Amino acid sequence: MRLGHCMTALITPMKETGQIDKLALRNLVEKLIAEGCDGFVVCGTTAEASALSLEEKKQVLHCVIEQSDQRVCVWMGCGSNNTAETLNMIRWANTEPIDGIMLVCPYYVRPSQQGLYAHFAACARISEKPVMLYNVPKRTGVALSAQTVLQLAQDFPNIRALKQACHDMEMVRAILTENDQVQILSGEDGYFLEGLREGISGIVSVAGHCVMPMIVKIWEDYQYGLENTELDQFLKQVSNQIFQVSSPSDIKAMLALQGWCEDGVRLPLVPLSPQEKQALQEFMQQHSLL
Repeated sequence: MRLGHCMTALITPMKETGQIDKLALRNLVEKLIAEGCDGFVVCGTTAEASALSLEEKKQVLHCVIEQSDQRVCVWMGCGSNNTAETLNMIRWANTEPIDGIMLVCPYYVRPSQQGLYAHFAACARISEKPVMLYNVPKRTGVALSAQTVLQLAQDFPNIRALKQACHDMEMVRAILTENDQVQILSGEDGYFLEGLREGISGIVSVAGHCVMPMIVKIWEDYQYGLENTELDQFLKQVSNQIFQVSSPSDIKAMLALQGWCEDGVRLPLVPLSPQEKQALQEFMQQHSLL
């Protein structure tokens, strides 16, 4: 299994018209690889996957695969709250040269733990790729339990990883105590160093779009037994800033200020207001991000 330590939950750059900006996407992939990013998750939450058509998702994935050219791992977000639809996505993903698929907990419908198990079991049965579960209860309205993750990993050897996008370190400890073969990645930048202390394998970062060298530095220092608390505190500040309004509107505005893409998003998301952009620009200037 190819799984990075400093991965990016990649945005889908869009023009003001809503059209996908493939040139900006290619440039962003190249920039991040040069900065030390070792993997991408394509068409996840940060990519506005729920607003993309299947054809657009295919275009985005192929663009990232071509530009990254096997230099880093590429994982594809295939999850939804419709099991049949998710299975169809997985069947398609089986035919693509990707390293794995990411499956979010079914959102809005709020299934029980038994329902979550049954959903992910159905997905794992047909997936020919390694599977990363994605636990993000703030967005889905439901949280995976440690027991459900452990049972799934025991029953389906292709379930290999968990993106943990919530501050539940007790769950991390419970999983790794029972099964240290499950690779857990932080889905929240602000808890990266804390997660490393608990045994996580890396991060799927949003802030990394703009501060990837700092994330790589935190990771590398930790491998040598050093806790870079100064950079960790800075990463917390950046993380708080990029979720002030609604992700990915903030991170797209940040990238637009740096000249990497336009700040276009699709409804129901909207770009930052002039006042919000001004506050973001002041933050970036204060912290030498412009």
